[in-house]
Amino acid sequence: MSELDLLLAQRLERLAAKRGWTEEEAMAHALERGLMALEAETSNDLVDEEAEALKAAIAALEEIPTDSFAAIGKAAPPTEEL
Repeated sequence: MSELDLLLAQRLERLAAKRGWTEEEAMAHALERGLMALEAETSNDLVDEEAEALKAAIAALEEIPTDSFAAIGKAAPPTEEL
């Protein structure tokens, strides 16, 4: 831990003391949680192609008249046979 920034090392020491961990365990937990948080941030990013497809779909939905949405899922009235 001597290569770490002094403040970071002190924070890890305090965390280890509070949790009853060794400094190595505190560092491992901090790295694991930090990596999970960073991976979660990047996995939610849409690639450009997906973002453009989503924008196009939203634009198409916005073109549908509002009253058309009320008819979604409703059956047409039965026709009378003569």
